[in-house]
Amino acid sequence: MLPIFEKAHQFPLTDTEKELLNYVENNLPASAFISLKDLGAKLYISSATVVRFCRKLGLKGYNEFKYQIRNELEQLNELSFSSNILLTHSLTLFKDNLENLDSETLETVARLLTSNRPLYICGSRLSSIAAKYLHTTLTALNHPSILIEWHHLLKGLVGKMSKDAILFIIAAHGDGEQYLPVFQKTDEQKLCTILLTCEPESPLIPYCTYILHTNDQKQEYQQTDVNSRLGFFILIQVLLELIAMDKTD
Repeated sequence: MLPIFEKAHQFPLTDTEKELLNYVENNLPASAFISLKDLGAKLYISSATVVRFCRKLGLKGYNEFKYQIRNELEQLNELSFSSNILLTHSLTLFKDNLENLDSETLETVARLLTSNRPLYICGSRLSSIAAKYLHTTLTALNHPSILIEWHHLLKGLVGKMSKDAILFIIAAHGDGEQYLPVFQKTDEQKLCTILLTCEPESPLIPYCTYILHTNDQKQEYQQTDVNSRLGFFILIQVLLELIAMDKTD
């Protein structure tokens, strides 16, 4: 039994909560990716009931409950996928990202990206693909920026940036340490920094002006990072659409 389920069984549960727990336990791994709406429809229970159950376990909500299950399954090497489960997994991550978007922060960041202040966009390795997409589309919308794909180059440039510069860094799992000296420097210089990351415990977070989170999961194949950065592209697309809508108003 997974630790999270052992913990759940120690709590006094209502009959509805017992039914919920029983369903999730007996339908792994698919149940670790089902949406809140679909779960409620299957069990004829409200979303509020599911969220209350998750909070009873000391979790923030249903998404955190699913992530905990997935992490524990991965640690036990029991998270196997069929083609249907892979599709469900991708769709669930997509929905989760949309549901957790912070609209206020997104609107603020969209305004900063179009503020005509010097803008530096940085992403290395696979994250550079998302960085290039943002840079290319902003340029097409007449909002020029400087694209940096090597963190070593960024280290040399950061001390020369003007005080009104904006630094937008895209960093996935494990990228935090390489950017840490940069963010410590920008913090000293009081520069505006925007971090797009999928690492909840990133060491960069204390030094950032604005933080954008996604739920992209760490994936490796033959010791190579194969994280799709799907969440990064979703969030960047939302930013670009906000910018495009503002242009048409």
